[in-house]
Order: sequence, then structure tokens, then C-alpha cells
Amino acid sequence: MEKKHRPLGVTIIAILTIISGILLILGGISLIAVGTLISVTPVDTTATTNSQPVAQFFGVISAAIGSVLLAIGIGYLVMFLGLLKGRGWAWTITIILLLIGIAIQIISTATGAVFNASLSSSSNNAANSIISGIVGGIIGIAINGVILYYLYRPHVKAYFGKV
Repeated sequence: MEKKHRPLGVTIIAILTIISGILLILGGISLIAVGTLISVTPVDTTATTNSQPVAQFFGVISAAIGSVLLAIGIGYLVMFLGLLKGRGWAWTITIILLLIGIAIQIISTATGAVFNASLSSSSNNAANSIISGIVGGIIGIAINGVILYYLYRPHVKAYFGKV
């Protein structure tokens, strides 16, 4: 069997994937730890109000979100290995995640601009905040679009066996 030559762009995408995976794992572990600490906070018997149920609720929510982030981070590490080895399933998952990322960027850019515009007064800082949010969203969409385009290049598809 002939050894496949990995395109440089795939290596870069794989490196970005492992960095994202590590950050997601660290974030997930942090949220799980914070959630655990919040939910087991001792009850203050001298207080007039009991905030224990609220703290437990936020602790459980934090731990749940952390667990999801941890699972996604582990998935990114698996995807990293698949990208490096030229597995077809890694190409498919990367395409799906890029499309989801583009959709989320479009929605968050549009709703973020509307939300910021509705909350802001007519100050210059508020306008700069809205513009920077829109520009950041457009840059994120462009980056995902370039990666998506690259993954559909014939030599990249051939590396993943998607000819």
C-alpha cells in the first residue's frame, strides 16, 4: 500500500484542532471543579435567607456544562488523530463542525449586534462595540469558510479517500 502524503494545511487544521481540544478539556475540568465546589458550599445558619438551593442549582449547571465541554474536547482529540492519519470520518466530522460553526457565527453576529444595539445608548463606545462584534463575527465566518474551501480541494479530498 502506498503511503499518503499529508497536505500542510491538514497538519495546520489538526494542530488547531488539538489546541481547541486541550482548551475545551481544561475548560470542562474547570467548570466541573467549580460546579462541585459551589454545590457543596456549607450552609450559613446565621443568614436570614437560604441561598443553598440556588448555589446547588448553579453548581449542577456548571458541572453539567463542564461535562459537555470535556466530552467535546475528548472528541476533538480523537478528531486530531483522524485528521493526521487521513481518516475519511475525520474529514466528514470536520466539515459538519465547520458548517455548524458558520451557522452559529452568523446567528451570534446577527443577534449580538441587535442585542448590543438595543442595550446601548448613542455613545461612541457602544457603536465601536457593535462594529467590533460584527467584524469579529465576519472574520470567524471567513476563517471557517476558508478551511471549508480548503478541505474540498481535490488533493485534500484524495488524502482522506473522498475522491
